[in-house]
Amino acid sequence: MKNYKLHVSEGFKDTYGNEMLVKKDIEMKVLNVFSSFGYELIKTPTLEYIDVYSKNGMQKPDLYNLINRQGEVLALCNDMTASIARFVCSNNSLPNGPKKYCYIADTFRYPRLYQGKNHQFLQAGVEFIGKGGIEADVAIIALANLTMRHCNVHDFTIHLGSSEFLNRLFSDFGIEKDIQKKIYSLIDSKDYVTLRSLLEETLNEEKASFLIDLMLKGGRLRYMDKLISDLKGTKALEELLYLKKVYETLNELGISNIVFDFSIYSYAEYYTGIIFNVYVEGARKSVISGGRCDKLFKEYGKDLEDIGFGLDIDVLASYCLEKNLINVNRKKYISIFDKESMVYAYKENEVLRNNGIIVSDICFDSKDKALEYAKDNGFDAVIEYKNNVKTIWEVEKC
Repeated sequence: MKNYKLHVSEGFKDTYGNEMLVKKDIEMKVLNVFSSFGYELIKTPTLEYIDVYSKNGMQKPDLYNLINRQGEVLALCNDMTASIARFVCSNNSLPNGPKKYCYIADTFRYPRLYQGKNHQFLQAGVEFIGKGGIEADVAIIALANLTMRHCNVHDFTIHLGSSEFLNRLFSDFGIEKDIQKKIYSLIDSKDYVTLRSLLEETLNEEKASFLIDLMLKGGRLRYMDKLISDLKGTKALEELLYLKKVYETLNELGISNIVFDFSIYSYAEYYTGIIFNVYVEGARKSVISGGRCDKLFKEYGKDLEDIGFGLDIDVLASYCLEKNLINVNRKKYISIFDKESMVYAYKENEVLRNNGIIVSDICFDSKDKALEYAKDNGFDAVIEYKNNVKTIWEVEKC
């Protein structure tokens, strides 16, 4: 039998060094932004009853679940929006009116294709509960934009779409619900070859070509105006006009890095209106995904509107490391001292630490051993305290 004591389960990994420092830096930056907009930090349990993440009694296939000693079925946190919905709807002591929560949390999901995919995701996010309309939608997208910039990321694009637009358009085109589900699944997997075949089997050539172009193309205001012209007299038109208004309002706020994209789809099926993703060049997936999910809270017993987003800290940290956008490097010294100099060394090192320098007390019995260790482990210098006299030995000079 294989011994797994020195192994990490597939889909999980250890995080350390600069990657860990960058992630912590991102956490602090985004929480500062969220709190400045009145979002209250919340932490829900890592383990919830499996019902929290089930819909209509059906268990989601991507859940990590287990059975506790009482025989109850639990699941690792799969979706923070669902956990926050459970919290709000089960807590009658909360004040009335809109609620704003933010979080940093690990979520766990089995990917559709197991090999080489992460199962654990570090997320930061916000939920704006109890407020509908364009004011809340614009506020959330503007917050996502500002959050990226506070992480020193400026080269990104916001992709704006709508699940409600697609639902109405499919209804206008006479597409039945079971076919709609297949279409959404193919959009999610980016399988446009099969999507084209399905649409050509279901619709006439003109409508099939229109939908295929809709999924493959995107654009800015001119693109939207063309869609509005093409879809006059349809149920979907109202949602297009709303998206255009959101786009124009964001532009007035100075946010111009937006494109319309109707190929956006999320694993979370509860989105009811506006959807948006944020992409950076070269990233394997979106850094931020969010949208409106006004029907979700009904499943937990309350009829509340909600819009929010989740930021994938793992993806953003990888991008920031690759582009060197967040500097986490600080001067690092090793401190060695004789017995007579211990108190003096402690006081001097405290001054250095207060000035932002990392000072590591490692008990080497010689300066040469300390310098060798410092060179191998990325330290800048060795501070030697001998007879209450301090000498700094720069590593690069050795």
